[in-house]
Amino acid sequence: MKTFVGLLLSSATFAASIAVVYWFSSHEPAGTLLLGLMMLALAFAAGYAILAERGAHLAGDYPTQTPQDTAGEDLGIVTSHSAWPFLLAVSILWLLIGIVWSDFMIFSGAAAVLLILWRLGAESARISFTRIPVKGGPDDVT
Repeated sequence: MKTFVGLLLSSATFAASIAVVYWFSSHEPAGTLLLGLMMLALAFAAGYAILAERGAHLAGDYPTQTPQDTAGEDLGIVTSHSAWPFLLAVSILWLLIGIVWSDFMIFSGAAAVLLILWRLGAESARISFTRIPVKGGPDDVT
């Protein structure tokens, strides 16, 4: 977790410094705003990791661990059998293209994103996931 938070915070610091340099070199508010938003997003992700995931035991926190020591670790739930993640990506693409071309594409893409997120959440809540213990693997995997 320390490595993850350190990476996010150093990236947020870099984005903030680039935003300041960009503002003084160009005085252009749109680019400065976007760089500032990037800094805020990275800081938010680091804050979330600090507050919500503070009990996580990640392999990067232990420099003496080898890849063989972490083999079989549960990395999370991956829905490989569901079409919803692909459809979500297509609908987000449709929405973003609609920003350039058509209001109809914006509204239909936003509606599709909301519908797909609703169905993806319903599918995730419906499926029960059981952990399969790995011989010689960690007991508490977060």
